[in-house]
Amino acid sequence: MARVVLHQWEISPYCGKVRKILRLKGIAYDVQNYNGLRAPKAAALTTAGKLPVLDWDGEWIADSTAIAVFLDQRQPLPALYPADPRDAAMARMLEDWADESLYYFAMFFRVQYDDAMSRSVALLCEGRPAWERPVFRPIFSRMIRRKLREHGFSGRTREQIEADFVRHLDDLETVLSGCDWLVGDSQSIADIAVSAQIDEVVRTSHLAGRIRSLPGISKWLARMAG
Repeated sequence: MARVVLHQWEISPYCGKVRKILRLKGIAYDVQNYNGLRAPKAAALTTAGKLPVLDWDGEWIADSTAIAVFLDQRQPLPALYPADPRDAAMARMLEDWADESLYYFAMFFRVQYDDAMSRSVALLCEGRPAWERPVFRPIFSRMIRRKLREHGFSGRTREQIEADFVRHLDDLETVLSGCDWLVGDSQSIADIAVSAQIDEVVRTSHLAGRIRSLPGISKWLARMAG
């Protein structure tokens, strides 16, 4: 049996995405966390310098999408991608929507609201010396704010961005009305990628109650956590 180690930040939605895949496929794994000021050590793992990174018996794979494809090849069942080509295409598009759009909303809520920032820093520094938190907080804030500027999140108010996110939630609720999964009749990479992003908004954001109040999304998140 392969020895599998997931190198991660616990509250990264991309790392959560990989954990969901490993759980769905029933693959046992160990975790190596890079909390607090240990985070820069993650840059030495691969040329990309980002997490998650999966160590599969000495074979190192970076990027959550590449890891998903790798794991589906190594353990095809349960499949991450639907058999129907149209459904598979839709699942991949929803995965990309989660990774390239929803992610930035989740990060925006973490750095633009003091309570969310405090919760995020506490979780990102879990298990580390207490003195690291005040040092780590501005580093984390600058890094995320730079990403948000590069992605075009500057120049809009918090209210405008929150309204945009709520529209995404309403669309997601509509899609989930009357069905269990986003694509097809079983869990796919679409459910995994999208729920991983929503999980992190619920974990640290003031919007957790709003999300839980939507019955379709709430039941779906419960299924994804089961």
